Amino acid sequence: MLLEMARPEYNRSFEQHLIEEAWSALGYSDYEGHAHGETLKKTMTVLKRTLKEYADKRVQEVFQPETIAMVPTRATAGEPVLSPTNMSKLSSFVKDWQVDLRKGYDGAKGLKATTADPYQTDVELFIGLTGDLPVGKITYDDAADFRTKLLGLPSNHGKSRTGSLKKELALAKANKTAPRMAMKTAKRHFSGLNSIWRWLVIRKHVPGKIDPFLGHSFPGTKSKRSARDIWSTEDMQRLFSSPDFRHADRTIAMHWLPLISLYSGMRLEEICRLRPHHDLAVRDGIYCFVIQEREGWDPKAEAGARLIPVHSWLLSHGFRAFDQEMKARDAEHLFPELDLKGTKLSAGFSRDFSRTKIALGVGKKTAFHSFRHTFRTALGSTDHKDSHINAVMGHEGGAGEGRVYDKGVTTVKLKEVVESFSPTIDIASLLREPTPKSMTGARGP
Repeated sequence: MLLEMARPEYNRSFEQHLIEEAWSALGYSDYEGHAHGETLKKTMTVLKRTLKEYADKRVQEVFQPETIAMVPTRATAGEPVLSPTNMSKLSSFVKDWQVDLRKGYDGAKGLKATTADPYQTDVELFIGLTGDLPVGKITYDDAADFRTKLLGLPSNHGKSRTGSLKKELALAKANKTAPRMAMKTAKRHFSGLNSIWRWLVIRKHVPGKIDPFLGHSFPGTKSKRSARDIWSTEDMQRLFSSPDFRHADRTIAMHWLPLISLYSGMRLEEICRLRPHHDLAVRDGIYCFVIQEREGWDPKAEAGARLIPVHSWLLSHGFRAFDQEMKARDAEHLFPELDLKGTKLSAGFSRDFSRTKIALGVGKKTAFHSFRHTFRTALGSTDHKDSHINAVMGHEGGAGEGRVYDKGVTTVKLKEVVESFSPTIDIASLLREPTPKSMTGARGP
């Protein structure tokens, strides 16, 4: 047998054997044409490629029928090879996408529910307005149609829905004077679509060449640092001398939230989340706000977790006694009257505060968040290092409000930074003014 295999005709490649077998098959079928070895080689190449494509296609049809459509994948010479179009509906990917968002994927850190949940709402809104489209068929025009329909929804969408999305659109269309969804809100609803599309590309469910949700125009929504004003002396005078503030009981949010933000630079949600038993403590002999992550909520960024010494003015105004009272009541939060709306404790107060300041004649660009800008602007005129100021503010990242802070700043230094703030009006004197007899009683937010 070994001698037999040593003969020249055995010393042939596997491909040569295939060519000969193909030629024999043609001869057996009475094929009378002439073909040389090179022609048969090309024939075998095409046959093998066709067989592989058929086998791959059958595997997908049997084991992954949801991931393919019956679209030709072969191409003639000079034509691009077409990839199978993914005909799976967008909704079929939401669950896996959300799991990846929360645990992290492709090197990215996992997201908290407070970020992931609104993203899912965005995608569900897209499906509700445009239909549950196959991901391989979603185009730029579909996204543009989504944008148009968003801007046609009533401004109170999501707050007081009275029916289906189609009914909302129809009612809004019938009432031409009703306010529509703001451009900024519509732009925000594209965030979830951008997120799931990046995930689809990374998970190779769609090609990475085109993102249908990029490149859409949202006029007037470009973020600017100057978008919010600081609180002017006149506007602070209007607020802190108003009945809404002066007559608010000193154990409720309306009284304390503006003062705490003004004298600490804290974000509204950070203040609303304060817990008497956990987030107010003495560190290095200094009484501090402790901004820290807890189940169901975390600070805005890693930089958000920090210590902020309580300003001496707040202490002289009775804040520590208020804290002790809430501890004695065993209150879970410092302001137990605030209810969770969606993912925020601050939502209801923010709405009420906005109405109050508008009624007082305070301009549109001056919002609650402007207390934070007021605090930061005042510290900017001191001799403190930016890294020390940013440690108090909880800033991280690029320039301006995002500059990286030094996590090694001592509590004593933080206290010096906070104490260097002083407002442009004497708030205590406003609170000592006699109350007119026509303005008796206490008012909440």
